[in-house]
Amino acid sequence: MSPSILLAFILASLYGFVFYLVFGHGWWRLLFYWLVSVTGFFIGQWVANLVGLAIFNVGEMNLVEGTLVCWLCLFASKTWRGR
Repeated sequence: MSPSILLAFILASLYGFVFYLVFGHGWWRLLFYWLVSVTGFFIGQWVANLVGLAIFNVGEMNLVEGTLVCWLCLFASKTWRGR
């Protein structure tokens, strides 16, 4: 596994955990927010590579794009769940 992928996975996991600490209740939501966070971060990576965006890269990782899509997915999932 490349260091960029590992860093992206760690950051996405951290974002999901922080979101859970602020908004979550229960272990299932921790797992849910973690999955949404990791999925959203890697979707952001994929879209940035597809479009050719490179605002702030750390190695091969598109930090800004991955972070934005990750947080958008987290807030969208919270809104969708209605709580």
